[in-house]
Amino acid sequence: MKIFAIMLVKDEADIVASVLKSAETWADKIFVLDNGSTDGTWEIIQSLANDKIVPWKQYFGPYHNGLRADVYNEFKHLSEPGDWWCCKLDADEIYAESPRDFLKKVPKNCQLVAKKSIDYVITKNDAKTINFYGNFEADKKFLKHIKKECWVEPRFFRYRKGLTWNNDPNNHTPPHTGVLSNLLILVYHYQFRSPQQMQKRLDIRNAAESKKQGLSFRHVKETDWHELLLSDDDVLTDEASFSFYKSLPCRNNIHQSWFKKTLMRIGIVLKIYR
Repeated sequence: MKIFAIMLVKDEADIVASVLKSAETWADKIFVLDNGSTDGTWEIIQSLANDKIVPWKQYFGPYHNGLRADVYNEFKHLSEPGDWWCCKLDADEIYAESPRDFLKKVPKNCQLVAKKSIDYVITKNDAKTINFYGNFEADKKFLKHIKKECWVEPRFFRYRKGLTWNNDPNNHTPPHTGVLSNLLILVYHYQFRSPQQMQKRLDIRNAAESKKQGLSFRHVKETDWHELLLSDDDVLTDEASFSFYKSLPCRNNIHQSWFKKTLMRIGIVLKIYR
């Protein structure tokens, strides 16, 4: 079993090396498309290039989810049936458990695995009392608070010959990927990790929205990083316990019904879904 990962990244210089070095421990190949970084992210990725980390190219057009299909189609010839693809190795996520060990436990009749993210945040009190450096490795010791609920979305799909993934902005994974496993893999999500990074994130997304190009960021209403801070009452203290993480509730549901799973299995066996 091999694991191939797709990373789309833009201006994540403070954390991208940490994520790539962690992913190296479980991925056979990590294919990186840089979406026009200007903060040194692409140069960091190039400096880490080896037999696993593959800086594919830079793309300076608008971001959209379909770009991952371009990466997949460029390199899918390396796959054999039964291999796994991490469709979305986000530059702010580090896996809490080894995907290589986890995927071995996924039932053979399941082709899709979702992640459950432990979402780290910065509180108003943190901002007052901590002098953040703006570098993830230096700042991660300060990140002690998480959201009370976890986000769930697809992360891995099992490869089969003929699996088609077209460049469609609405498709996070190939259509008719397969049956969703009930097992969720845990991920540490460092979406907000320093005031410097939070402001840069807002600036990038608001600039993209103002140009009306690519993926819409209409959900981003804030313009100043202070607006992203939460109160202590709205968060949990990270207990660094695996059972604690597992017990946290999810705030969205991507459950597949028994009927949909049955249709998916039939479609795959009959090769209706490719």
